[in-house]
Amino acid sequence: MKAVLEFNYPEDERRLLYAVKGKEMYVALVNLRVLAAKQITHKADMADTLEGVRDVIDNIFYELGE
Repeated sequence: MKAVLEFNYPEDERRLLYAVKGKEMYVALVNLRVLAAKQITHKADMADTLEGVRDVIDNIFYELGE
């Protein structure tokens, strides 16, 4: 299956980014949700939880090239 997507660059740059990296962004959000749920369930240290969240966010930005 093929799809043709049209974007007006640079006005639609954010939409293009979502189209190209949407799957990776979704996976990162799921990872954040799982991390937070796991930490809350185990009454983990808040600093450790936030560090884990920060690491996932940093990985997102790395993947996006920012």
